Amino acid sequence: MTTQFTDSQVNRLITALRHGQGLDVAAAELGLELREVWAGARTDTRLTIALAGRDPDAAEEKTRIAHASFLRLLALGVTPTRAELIVEVSSTSGWRRDPVFAQACDAVASMSVPYGHNRQMRFTPARVARFLEELSSPGVTVLAAGATVGVTPAAIYQRRHREAEFAEAMDQARAVARGAGS
Repeated sequence: MTTQFTDSQVNRLITALRHGQGLDVAAAELGLELREVWAGARTDTRLTIALAGRDPDAAEEKTRIAHASFLRLLALGVTPTRAELIVEVSSTSGWRRDPVFAQACDAVASMSVPYGHNRQMRFTPARVARFLEELSSPGVTVLAAGATVGVTPAAIYQRRHREAEFAEAMDQARAVARGAGS
């Protein structure tokens, strides 16, 4: 009995499933027990999709994987902004136009309240200073700098529109980043 799948085993198992072979037969031919397949599916998204009867390499699966990853992160108590960074999407606001996905986000977020993120952080002077420091680094976006200090882009832009000094400080930080990146 093996304890961990190799990439080759996973690819061969997915190919067998894609071609209609039964899971039990495909696993046996690879020398795997079904409980090893289940254990592997916990961490291998492609395998999980194949076990669900779909082709994990199909284009539409990329969006489904990103949605599932985002929801998983929310369930673990990660803030939405940090989840966007981890999943590597600039914004999930377009996804939330789908009412089913929006309901799923709300349900998962409310479920995770006792375990993690449940309110917005205040944009204190210390957080402002740290945010501006992050923003002055080359390649760092407002989203990433805000996530570093636990503040949403909405809070950042609200303050930017409210306070001319803050807007000027943001512009200066961005100029520093552009100068350091050249």
